[in-house]
Amino acid sequence: MLSNIKLWFLNQKNLLRMSKFILTTILLLLVTWIVDHQYTGLKEYIPNQLMLSVSVSEDFLSNISGVFLTISIFCFTTIVTVLNKYSSSISPRMLQRFIDKTGVLRLYGIFVSGFFYSVISILLLQDLEHDQNVVAGSFGIVYSIIAMLGFIIFSKQVIDNIKMSNVIEGVFNDCDKLIDEEVELRENAEHYEDGESVTEIPLVAQKTGYFFKIKTDEILKNLDCVKSELTITKRIGEYVIEGEALGNLKLFESKKPDDETDETKEEIREKISELLVINIFNNREEDYHRGIVYLTEIANMALSPGINDPNTAIACIQKISSLLGKLLSTSNQFIVLEEDDNTKIIYHSYSVEDEMYLAFSQIISYSGGDPLVTKMILEAIYMIYMMAGMSAKEAVKKYFDSSYSILTANFSSDVHLKRFERIKKKIEEHTDLAEDSEIK
Repeated sequence: MLSNIKLWFLNQKNLLRMSKFILTTILLLLVTWIVDHQYTGLKEYIPNQLMLSVSVSEDFLSNISGVFLTISIFCFTTIVTVLNKYSSSISPRMLQRFIDKTGVLRLYGIFVSGFFYSVISILLLQDLEHDQNVVAGSFGIVYSIIAMLGFIIFSKQVIDNIKMSNVIEGVFNDCDKLIDEEVELRENAEHYEDGESVTEIPLVAQKTGYFFKIKTDEILKNLDCVKSELTITKRIGEYVIEGEALGNLKLFESKKPDDETDETKEEIREKISELLVINIFNNREEDYHRGIVYLTEIANMALSPGINDPNTAIACIQKISSLLGKLLSTSNQFIVLEEDDNTKIIYHSYSVEDEMYLAFSQIISYSGGDPLVTKMILEAIYMIYMMAGMSAKEAVKKYFDSSYSILTANFSSDVHLKRFERIKKKIEEHTDLAEDSEIK
């Protein structure tokens, strides 16, 4: 029950971001009511500069309520315009990133809450004498200043986040930090060595939806004092159907209960499967793969006939090659999410072949015979090959060969083919050198 409540709050986080300012308004109204109506003696401890007469407060709050309402409508119109720009020119899936980065809902919540505060404060002041000093108007002034500062910050963020080069650089920087963390985890990740006898329990999805979250802390508690290794093979964010395999749990004989039966294994399977959360919405949390997907989608959008901006696509391809080259520099394709003295939770990421395919397959399809984009794709894969570890080089080289045959099929002129062949010769020379070094 508690986990379902947490999941609901997570799914409704956009609404909650706005609602918290409504709660702030209620708190301010409560404070003004206490000071101005209930315990008027508290005014003696408040500086006179912070006190306004009822008539002045009513005039100010009346004017500011109209301002808040007008700016709320203006902000909503601006937000919709920018979101349309993202949907048509950048990537529809980046709408949530824009909302999170710029604090769109926070600003909108500030102005809506300010309108409610102004209107309700006017109603509360009707019962007071017009020459009486109150704090309601002073709070309105402070609130207005804060709202205006928020609007200035919002305007700057919108201008920064609507420029394509800033969008690409922002996605790249966020993804680069996550990949640094991923690489460090991969370098330190190790499996348990299998004993003579291991009991394997398959884990399946309890319902249909998106693989949303792994409750690592609760899994460790449920597997306490049992030497085990939980391997998650399904990636977070993927759509699964009820009964589909999510991973595998290994129970090692050294700590396995003596009275273990099929019923006990079924009980363990159900408990752990419930801790692999399936949600109706996709996972919106940032991870390194989401950043690569964003760059791929921006490149695809730039290569579409409606936009036709190959230079933006080239910039995205360059960023993707840097990220994938760093990611594939490690030999492991898995990380240890959490572990204790007896249990490890292993999360398998995409294979080298999958990473390359997901990053470049659509770009190759959308490139449509553009020579500069084609050249950049081949150079990007070559760069990844040079940065990749020895265990990944063979798969990268295989993907280069298949991509080369697809891309060059669009060209017949030697002017273009000679440039492409130079890149192919470079990667073949390095492949031969790597093979010679292994033989020696």
